[in-house]
Amino acid sequence: KAIESPNKDDDTQWLTYWVVYGVFSIAEFFSDIFLSWFPFYYMLKCGFLLWCMAPSPSNGAEFLYHRIIRPFFLKHEAQLDSVVKDLKDKA
Repeated sequence: KAIESPNKDDDTQWLTYWVVYGVFSIAEFFSDIFLSWFPFYYMLKCGFLLWCMAPSPSNGAEFLYHRIIRPFFLKHEAQLDSVVKDLKDKA
């Protein structure tokens, strides 16, 4: 029902959240062995994810997406497209 709703603002908010969550998960995969040794890491991670999905004007997912993720992907869009095309051709 959410995808078919006439109001697309909530869809954009959640799609932005999942993009940020995916990037966070990839970064965490490689750094979790080191980060898990820090005190309160899991509490900070939970707080970070709550900040990212909070329905407020200071939404963390939108902030991180527009300030960090989007500019990075726009800068490297051609390279990423060629990597995806090469992987598709090999598959």
